[in-house]
Amino acid sequence: MITLDAVPLGSTVRVSTRMLPTADQRRLTELGLGHGARVEVLRRAPFGGPLALRLIHGGLLALRRCEAARIIVIVTEAVTND
Repeated sequence: MITLDAVPLGSTVRVSTRMLPTADQRRLTELGLGHGARVEVLRRAPFGGPLALRLIHGGLLALRRCEAARIIVIVTEAVTND
């Protein structure tokens, strides 16, 4: 298990634990990033900017790196950067 901000681009993960305040957890659940949600990491903005995520059930989401660093995920499909 690793944090969402450390997942290689193109990898698909499943959300395991969110170590965020209750209000932030509620907001992410409403956006589709709840416990067990599957997402693909599409892009990382430069200079510590947000991550672009594709929700497997549909939809795109931009997430601050500081929030992504507090979300523990399980990698389901890893992409190797050769």
